[in-house]
Amino acid sequence: MKRSMLLVGLSVVLLVTVLGVAAPDLIVSNIQLSPENPVVGQMITISATIENIGTSDAQDRFSVRFLVDGIQADVPSIPFGIDAGRSKDVSIKWQAKPGMHTVTVEADQPFNKISESNEDNNSQTITFPVSIDQATSALADIKVAVARFDDRSGSALINVGQGIADELVGRLVRSGVHVLERSDLEAVMQERGLNPAIQSDLITAGQLLGADLLIVGSVTKANVQQSAVSLGFFSASSASVNIAMSARIVNVYTSEIVDAVSAEGSASGSTGFSINIGKILAGTQPAGANVCTGGLRSDKPYYYIGETAHFGYKNSGTAGWFGLEIDTIGGAFIKMLNSNQFINSGACGEWFWDQRGPGGVQLSPGMYIAKLWNGTSYIATVNFQIRPGTGPVTPLSQITVGSGQFDETIVGKATNNALDQLVSQLINGMESAAPAVLASRPASGAKAPTVAPREGQVAAILSDGRIAINLGADAGVHKGDFFQVLDTANLVVDPVTGEILSYDVVGVKGEIVITDVRDRVSYAVRTSDFNPLIGDIARPESP
Repeated sequence: MKRSMLLVGLSVVLLVTVLGVAAPDLIVSNIQLSPENPVVGQMITISATIENIGTSDAQDRFSVRFLVDGIQADVPSIPFGIDAGRSKDVSIKWQAKPGMHTVTVEADQPFNKISESNEDNNSQTITFPVSIDQATSALADIKVAVARFDDRSGSALINVGQGIADELVGRLVRSGVHVLERSDLEAVMQERGLNPAIQSDLITAGQLLGADLLIVGSVTKANVQQSAVSLGFFSASSASVNIAMSARIVNVYTSEIVDAVSAEGSASGSTGFSINIGKILAGTQPAGANVCTGGLRSDKPYYYIGETAHFGYKNSGTAGWFGLEIDTIGGAFIKMLNSNQFINSGACGEWFWDQRGPGGVQLSPGMYIAKLWNGTSYIATVNFQIRPGTGPVTPLSQITVGSGQFDETIVGKATNNALDQLVSQLINGMESAAPAVLASRPASGAKAPTVAPREGQVAAILSDGRIAINLGADAGVHKGDFFQVLDTANLVVDPVTGEILSYDVVGVKGEIVITDVRDRVSYAVRTSDFNPLIGDIARPESP
């Protein structure tokens, strides 16, 4: 009797357990666009497949919410529910607007009528571009240059100005806008001695490149509120992030600001669960120092594999362009970190290195040297070490903007959200301004700003016999080019800019051939026996 009662009791418990577990579970398994590659003005069908992966039927009517760029677009319903193991399609219509867009589909929202076994897997998101129609768009004949963004956020985010500008360029290109290379813009400024902090200089560089419109912008806010729960040597973190940015569209022919736009993005959620190596190494790992206290500095004397190395240079001299070269301690070249960085007098320039060399390969542990280059010579160095082992977990705010790692973080999601909004507004603003810009474009054949002739001077004579001249890739020098080293008289050089104003040719001392080209300097060897001097004019030979 007791055994029968026990069996009945176990059966009841099992039945209750099964009934408690058996429940529907709605997911969004697929989102599709028709047409797949929409252009501005088209009516798009956005379709979503809703699937019940649970163990019982969803028998009641429920809604499906479609959000475009975070704004509710429509809420169609599935009237008779979905049986377990089955799926149904639902769709809405949306007229395509220019730029990058995000579509989020949420099953059983906003009313949450179905009781599910898992209420946290009901949504899916896709991002897609809407291109301008090259046949009808006013932007079809417009060329756009994008300057590096200013970082006015006061955050610790790495590579903000360059990273945001590069991300914006990518979105504009995917939207069908003709965008000029940012590196070309900076190379022109470097060649002409223009200051990227001065808008009129940026406009001049845009004119030299043949741009019609110039986009300049700022990151105005980057708030990261991160909390962590520590469990021994493990930690789980969550964050709330708010990113704000603004941009101005400038007509390069009139210097007029034709539109100003702004956008803000936010995101929150878990940042993951990881081993808190930083806690284990807290007693041995040095804290990062301020790199902007004077001269060339690194924030730490050594870094563990994978850590971002941080360098800074406070410029106590005249304003100019600088780059940071990473070499082995034995002098083997590894990488040039952004040779196109303009640093005003009294200001600080910063560089960040992910410890990777050519081909993205992680460098081995050992001693390395960072060398500051001012366009003609190395003016400062700092030694540092890469140590074996894994360093502290990288904080959200110290992941490089624009990297794949950054895009996966909460900060990256908030930044991308703001960028998607910004690019849509920029395209609308440029479309509106295009007719007036085209009307102000100089007539064909009109004289454009001229680039200084490609001639330079001997900048250094190295101990191995090589000759360095103060012209590089940004001046169009190529490996194999031949230059004449001139014997001159009455050389006149601008005392402020260093520009060669005038000279009289006495004769030709000899000839050199370029063997190695950097951004602002080239190295050459003599093709004949002669004695060059620092300051001698180096003139390219006519083809």
